[in-house]
Amino acid sequence: MSLPISELKPFVNGLFVDIREVLFETATNIKVRMSEPGKPITYPVQWDSEKQRRAFFATNGFGKGIPYTRNGGYERSYAVARLPQGASLHAPHPAGAIGGTASGWQSRIHRGRWNHLLTVLFQELAKIPDAISNKFTARSRE
Repeated sequence: MSLPISELKPFVNGLFVDIREVLFETATNIKVRMSEPGKPITYPVQWDSEKQRRAFFATNGFGKGIPYTRNGGYERSYAVARLPQGASLHAPHPAGAIGGTASGWQSRIHRGRWNHLLTVLFQELAKIPDAISNKFTARSRE
């Protein structure tokens, strides 16, 4: 790449736009993967605690009925937004129990049946350096 110094600022600004797009695409890929439906429940249920099991039955399935029937709410709960410096990915409670948290915890009830957030994060974030490198290469050939 050999550009006059006067073209450095537009090049860097364009690269910044490219990097924000890579981050948005990464967040979108994570959203798509985390929104995949999980496998059916397995019995016996692997409760996290006896307290959780009792609460489930005492509250009629945490207010969702017994037996619980999926309505697709978890799969629709993930949202991606563009930010000035990149992107944001969010899912409200109880998404952490179903798909897991960034710290790695996932409820035993959902473990092995739903995509695990920490695993998906590592797999998708590992793609960022190559994606940025590809954007840099393409921009430097312009």
